[in-house]
Amino acid sequence: MDTSPLRGRRIHFAGSAAANADERLVAYAHSVIQALTRHLVSEGATFAIPFGREPRLNSGADAPSIIFDWSVAEVIGALLQDGVVSAAGPNGRLIATVSTSRTDEHIPDVRRPLYNDLRSRDAVEMRFLTPGWTAGALQRQAMAQVGDILIAISGGQGVEQLATEYSARGKPVIPLDLQLGASSGDGSGGAARLFSRALEDHKLFFRLKDDAAATDLLDRTRTRNGDSEPDVVVAALLDVLHALTPPRAFYVRMLNPKLPDYPAVEKFFRGSVDVLVRSLGYEPLEMGKGDNEFAWLNEAIFHSLHHSSVVVVDVTGLRPNCFVELGYALGNGQRVILTAMDGTNFPFDVFAIDHFPWKEGEEISAQLDRFRTHWERNIDMPKLVRPNEAR
Repeated sequence: MDTSPLRGRRIHFAGSAAANADERLVAYAHSVIQALTRHLVSEGATFAIPFGREPRLNSGADAPSIIFDWSVAEVIGALLQDGVVSAAGPNGRLIATVSTSRTDEHIPDVRRPLYNDLRSRDAVEMRFLTPGWTAGALQRQAMAQVGDILIAISGGQGVEQLATEYSARGKPVIPLDLQLGASSGDGSGGAARLFSRALEDHKLFFRLKDDAAATDLLDRTRTRNGDSEPDVVVAALLDVLHALTPPRAFYVRMLNPKLPDYPAVEKFFRGSVDVLVRSLGYEPLEMGKGDNEFAWLNEAIFHSLHHSSVVVVDVTGLRPNCFVELGYALGNGQRVILTAMDGTNFPFDVFAIDHFPWKEGEEISAQLDRFRTHWERNIDMPKLVRPNEAR
């Protein structure tokens, strides 16, 4: 089994260069990103890619692109064709994207075969903004929901917004020091400024298993304006990524040991949920266990819930607090896995959400196999509700 801490993590490369940027430096950025993508694919990572236009440097039609989305897609497409990687896995499809009503018309003709091939292989999980909504800010908000780790390269306001969106969700942001300008000529320094800020206070951007090593590890990723060998930068970035604290799977479940169903619920979580969650690279988070930095339990619950990558909700016993937390996670657009003891009579319309019915006394290996299948089928469940439009 692949034990890489990046297995299943959804990586989002974001950034841009100015249209008049140094062509050598832009080509250098593409080489770093493509090499890193190949390493990430080999470790089982997945990707968040916002497909669309591919503007290029002013130096000509054959000049490098000033964005990096299609470079990542190109590497993934080639590896898929070579049979090196599968189109989907236990944490969803290889690529997740957020599309608008105009995305298809923005696909460049030269990239159409790649785009169609990725989709025909079922390698792309498509999510759509409400028809008519094409604002970049809305798309970036949605991309920050589907991605797990942001790697930022130069850029302007778009990168800065993405960094804020990821950070607000407790997701790592890894900025590079390379300064290429921004395609829109805006922002306050993009990823290069964020890199300096991260050296000053890395906890605003990411947490490591050994936080004492964070500044040193990030400093080793310096591109030195393109003078560092791409392989050296890639190796240093992988060191940072491998050292990140694992993403969390927050448990919503019966916690009162005096209730009659508690022993069965506890056995299910310890025997099946913990095993699957850890095998997929998540760290279980359960209230009442581990350190607590909050004075009030409710604050601890919703802060931890909000910043978790996956929420596993078991509604056995029909506890009101479990339904409140389920509603919060669904409304927040988080990945939710719903479970309940077989025979649980759901109130309201929760029964319509696909859930895993676990059976008391079921042989553990059989239960774990069923649970894994359910997880793979539901981990990329779309949002329940799309917002209304007034127009």
